[in-house]
Amino acid sequence: MKSVTNISNQNTPLVAIDKNLDKLRDKIMFPKKLEKANKVLSTAKLPKKK
Repeated sequence: MKSVTNISNQNTPLVAIDKNLDKLRDKIMFPKKLEKANKVLSTAKLPKKK
């Protein structure tokens, strides 16, 4: 088992991403939630810059 110090010093990713997920890249999984989120974001106001 690797210790925390060994893991934090690695330059390679620890997670392998499944290539089969690429076919889902452009597919909208939750259209109703996406529509609601876009509506909320369009009416949201950003704080003023200082």
